[in-house]
Amino acid sequence: MSKQTSIIITIVVAVLTLCCSSCCCLFGGITLFGGGEWSTALGVPETGQIEPLYGIPIICMGILLWVVPLLLWLFLVRGKENAVAVEEDMAI
Repeated sequence: MSKQTSIIITIVVAVLTLCCSSCCCLFGGITLFGGGEWSTALGVPETGQIEPLYGIPIICMGILLWVVPLLLWLFLVRGKENAVAVEEDMAI
């Protein structure tokens, strides 16, 4: 796999994780600021408020998703730079 292909894969994965993490952070923020409600339709309908502290783990999960493209960049793109340098040293 060439370096250019690795960069393209890293960018695509970064965009996909941006979509997922922004949804997680949005829902976590809404929950954190008191916008979350639950309801049931089983038998007698009940409703209630979701505890605002439940939004913190959702936000942390959204931020944690950004580790994926960083690790991908580290293994694919940065690894190629080191491999090229080693091959050049061996050619000399």
